[in-house]
Amino acid sequence: RRSTVQRASKDDVLADLVRCLLDAGRAKVQKDFDELVVEPFSEPDPKPLQGLVPPAQLADADSKFVTVELDGVPIVVHYKESLPPPSRDARGNERAASPASGTKNVDALVCLHGANGSTYSFRNLLPRVAAEANVRAIAIDRPPYGLTSRPPPPPGEPNGFHRVYSAEGAALLTLKVMKELGVERFALLGHSAGAPVALDAALMNPDKCAALIAVAPAVFVGDEKKNAPEGDRGVSALKLPLDRALRFAWFRFLVSQDGPGLNVVRGSVRRQTAAVESGVTYGDLDRETRDAYVRPTKAEGWDVGLLQLFRAGLGTFGGDGARLQREMRKLATTSRERNETPKPGSSGSSSRGRATKPFRALVVVGARDTTTPPRLAESLRDALSGAGVQPENLRFELLPTAAHLPMEQTEGGVRETFEALVVEHVKALVE
Repeated sequence: RRSTVQRASKDDVLADLVRCLLDAGRAKVQKDFDELVVEPFSEPDPKPLQGLVPPAQLADADSKFVTVELDGVPIVVHYKESLPPPSRDARGNERAASPASGTKNVDALVCLHGANGSTYSFRNLLPRVAAEANVRAIAIDRPPYGLTSRPPPPPGEPNGFHRVYSAEGAALLTLKVMKELGVERFALLGHSAGAPVALDAALMNPDKCAALIAVAPAVFVGDEKKNAPEGDRGVSALKLPLDRALRFAWFRFLVSQDGPGLNVVRGSVRRQTAAVESGVTYGDLDRETRDAYVRPTKAEGWDVGLLQLFRAGLGTFGGDGARLQREMRKLATTSRERNETPKPGSSGSSSRGRATKPFRALVVVGARDTTTPPRLAESLRDALSGAGVQPENLRFELLPTAAHLPMEQTEGGVRETFEALVVEHVKALVE
């Protein structure tokens, strides 16, 4: 005997679907309300977080610190480095590589991490570049991340942040650190939010920048309004849906306030940290690696520093594409000048007897990157090309199975491919 399966009617299915959507919608609205309305005002005068320690107490055995000044304020910068293997003299005796002894075209590769990253992001890359490309490799903790100190806002500062958290200040700090470490001519690698800092540092000193490596770059060069006036940038340059535009406007207000701003920052990081520690975020990474990514939140001042970063970024949210596209021409122009019109008596060489090469750029992004999708990297590639970087000096690599952290993703050989690309690019600077 054949049994008959009773099927739900179309109306019943539609009713169930609507109920599910309403439930999901209510849950999202409640979540947004709690995070953006209730939480920010839950503690009008938030007290300093307890249990935080000076950054030096969280340092590793190979951690190093250097102090530089910006606007008269000393900033203690945490960095790590790997040196090339020692060379040998005519008698076969080893000679240790000196941190200040650069190659003919570049002193060091300097790596800048993304948001919520640190020097830890480059723990595998640094020694490989030093060993295989024979170039000093350095990674810097960018404020307010890692173990670098977080200066508070100067007294009476109307915008409520120190300049080091601005795009200009971050690039200037990078240049100051490199100068203090004896790096005269450099290649810059920036991952995600570190990429615009690397690009700005290169644009501030184009004659000293040998190369730019942009990895999953959070660089916005194609979203600005065409023919927009010089000062008409920021949120208006992005076509945000109404709900997101309203959320951003409310967020702007919250972070402009000391109490609600700190509450927003602390709540956001608390949720992010819990997601990382539980494996909901970065679930493909081992526990030791996930713990290392959240360790800097144990350092003093991380919340005050992050609030200042949010404040500093509000004015340029959505990128500064018009300026970047305009200034990127300096990289190609400087490259042509130093290779086509050498100074009298220089025989094509720059200072310190260097035989300089044209500026080179490598843009790398994962096809599965949903944080900084490939279209951003493609726009940066096109902007560099449009600025005059020649095709033979501009390389674009789309990693088919990579997501946002190619330096961590071992599945499918992503990390190996990524590191090999960087080594190849740096070696080309010195061969």
